[in-house]
Order: sequence, then structure tokens, then C-alpha cells
Amino acid sequence: MSQTTATHHLESLIRSIFEEGRCGEYYLVDLETSATGHITAYIDGDEGVSLDACTQISRILESVLDEEPTLGGVYTLEVSSPGVTRPLKFPRQYLKHVGRTLRVELENGEKLEGELKTTSHDTITLEIASKEKKGKPELREVPFAEIEEAYVTVSFGKPKN
Repeated sequence: MSQTTATHHLESLIRSIFEEGRCGEYYLVDLETSATGHITAYIDGDEGVSLDACTQISRILESVLDEEPTLGGVYTLEVSSPGVTRPLKFPRQYLKHVGRTLRVELENGEKLEGELKTTSHDTITLEIASKEKKGKPELREVPFAEIEEAYVTVSFGKPKN
């Protein structure tokens, strides 16, 4: 089996575990595999992801991967939440970030930053601060289909004296 075929097989196998519901409320956001047998599964859940959830899902995946002949029993598995350095990929990820600031790049290259006010089946609504000091913020509805990438921004407040 070629490396490419083996990688596709492995990805299909792991994705099927989630699609079958064997990981409960958690879903696979992204999967990275390497030629050296390193597998990283990024998972999410509607209420977030705990360390315990990562551990449980790791055990579920390991029980299947240990039986996978293409790996020969040699692999490294890492299960993690996507974190703020990875883009939001699925509409259901946005809901838990209502009230947070998002940095969004649209397919046309336009860049937006604003507070996520609402999310629906097809769109998100951002409140974008006015460029004028006392201007009224703009509510901008953005269809998911037009979003190239979206990240939750992390800001650290100034220390209080």
C-alpha cells in the first residue's frame, strides 16, 4: 500500500469512528498524519473539550488503531482541542463563541474583526466597531459560504494598578 493510500485509509478509519458516534458528543475538526506515524486528531464539542474527553477519545482511537495492520503497531497519537491558533471550520463551532471577538477573512480577501453577536444555520452576525471614535458600530451579516477563515481572537487586558 502506497503512503498516500495508507494515509487516506487511516483518515477514513478515524473519521468513521466519529461519524458512527463512538466518541459521543465530540466531533473531529481536523486530522494530521505524518509519514513517521504521528497522528494528531483535533476534536471539539458544543460545550468545549476537557482533558478527560481527550483522554477518553484517545483510548477509543487507540483501540482501533492498535488493530490496524497498515500501522504495524507503530504510531504516536495526540488528541487535542483545536485551540485559538486553528481556524473555526464548522458552523457549530461558532455558537459557543458568541460574545467573543472574531477575525474573519472572506473569500474576496476582505478582512473583518468584530464581536460575534449571533449565528444561524447559514450566517454569522458581527458587530464591527466604527472607524470614527464616536461612530455607531455596524452589524454585518456574513454567510458561512463567504468565509475563507475565521479565528477567535485572544486579548489580554492591561494589568490593574
